[in-house]
Amino acid sequence: MSYKIRRLHSHLKVCKSIEAEKSWQIEENVEILKEEIERLNLELRYKSYELEKMKQSRYMEQEVYSIITSMLLNIDDANELAKNLLACDRLIDNVLAELFDAISIYNSQIN
Repeated sequence: MSYKIRRLHSHLKVCKSIEAEKSWQIEENVEILKEEIERLNLELRYKSYELEKMKQSRYMEQEVYSIITSMLLNIDDANELAKNLLACDRLIDNVLAELFDAISIYNSQIN
């Protein structure tokens, strides 16, 4: 009878050991998943930031287009047209400079 009890205790210890190992593996998996969720949340925030910057860039493009269109439609004089084209050229240069800066910042953040 004592042999059966010892065998049962031994079997219970093995079962508890297996349960402890499984529990540890589950906890490890939970930690890995938490880290993955954090990483994905950071990526989501960054992508949202990028999207917002793209929306702002698109808005600026539309504003520039509207200004240029309105300037060109309201011109009767060649000198006035030349002045407005020069102003548009400067405006485009500024927008392009800001766009290149944004691209440069984006590329530096990726690397």
